[in-house]
Amino acid sequence: MSTASTPPVEGFEAIADTIMYRWRAERDVWVSPSEVEQARAYLERVGVITSPLPDGRFAVAGSAAATLEATRVVLLGLRHLHATRTGKRPA
Repeated sequence: MSTASTPPVEGFEAIADTIMYRWRAERDVWVSPSEVEQARAYLERVGVITSPLPDGRFAVAGSAAATLEATRVVLLGLRHLHATRTGKRPA
């Protein structure tokens, strides 16, 4: 048995698998405001800046410049996280 402990994963990284499972099992891509904020914080950590717009959507800066609904912001975070986990660049 190993005595080394792994630090707990926090934030978006910790909830990503749960979101994916819920989307797959329930066939519903609803996201909570806290999930959106965690995705935005994660994206900021990886260099993708998002800004809230008055209509509830989000502007994404940089090479992926776009205006996205909340669900798409979370999906963008999931794509980046998946790419990190698999060692591939996000499409």
